[in-house]
Amino acid sequence: MNVGIVGCGFISGIHINAWKDAGLSVVAVCDLNEKAAMQFAKEWRIPSYYTSFSEMLKNEDLFAVSVCVPPKFHANIAIEALKSGCNLVVEKPFTVSTEEAEQVLGALQKSSGKLTIIHSQLFEQSIFDALNKVKAGEIGQVIGMDVGVLHSPDEIMAGDKNHWCHKLSGGRFGENLPHPIYLLQAFLGKLEIKSVLTDKLGSHPWMAVDELRVTLEAEKNKFGTIHISFNAPGHDLTVVHANIYGTGGTIHADIYPVSSLLVSKPGRGILHFGNVSQQAKIWGTYLKNIVTKRKGPRNYSVSHARIIKSFVESLSGNGQPLVTPEMGYENVQVVEQICKRIDENSISKN
Repeated sequence: MNVGIVGCGFISGIHINAWKDAGLSVVAVCDLNEKAAMQFAKEWRIPSYYTSFSEMLKNEDLFAVSVCVPPKFHANIAIEALKSGCNLVVEKPFTVSTEEAEQVLGALQKSSGKLTIIHSQLFEQSIFDALNKVKAGEIGQVIGMDVGVLHSPDEIMAGDKNHWCHKLSGGRFGENLPHPIYLLQAFLGKLEIKSVLTDKLGSHPWMAVDELRVTLEAEKNKFGTIHISFNAPGHDLTVVHANIYGTGGTIHADIYPVSSLLVSKPGRGILHFGNVSQQAKIWGTYLKNIVTKRKGPRNYSVSHARIIKSFVESLSGNGQPLVTPEMGYENVQVVEQICKRIDENSISKN
């Protein structure tokens, strides 16, 4: 079964490795920039490259397509692919608005093709294991969760005034908010926005705000918070972590750049064998990938591989994909509401 990829940026290479893990071959790539498409195809030894997605669909017998282009193109590409009966893996965010998401879901209902979305941080080893611990009742009933995302001012997207992310609703936050939202949704359930606070601390004139704090409420009085900053000290720094609070303990998960997991329990703290064995398991997974696949974290993503493998298995009738279209839609709904408030705050600050 053959796969095509739309968009020839860095993330597309991670998709190629994930499809290989699932036993499928990438036979064609597409990018509006012909030079980028040609160089990418050469680097990854892909037989064909295109500058027209329509031409790629017409000329190639594709089982599935990975959509790795900027979010504003997701809906149109997804709808065209679904009309042709092609299966889709869409990078987050699913779409840039609920209206577009509804259009894609409408096309999905009429298509023989299926669809999943890359909610990558949800299946990084630390969060993947945290979910299993919560399901097993290791920290009792979950009552709250915090997600922190810290970037230095020279972060690659924020630091480039011409990057497409600044044209999204919510600006740079519109690109990275889907991550903490789908994490909170996985642990807390349906979310309602209680407050959105923004501030401007940095010097980039193209970013009206560069600090964000969001408070959300879930069912049964569960609360979640998000803190995203583009003012962390350091160079090219990104740190992502989460704390999950339960009635019987707390889980601290480092998600990026290094995956780790600590469970703290009343009367025992973090000093127990479970934390040692857990971290050994996480590092064992990293080392196994490096040794067996000869790929490090920069060009191989365990989470992408998990999502794409589960999607391929679901198409063969073996269960549901890890990320459903409905999950993508619910994510877009919350992100859109927060970004609207960010935009309103940005206007008032100007």
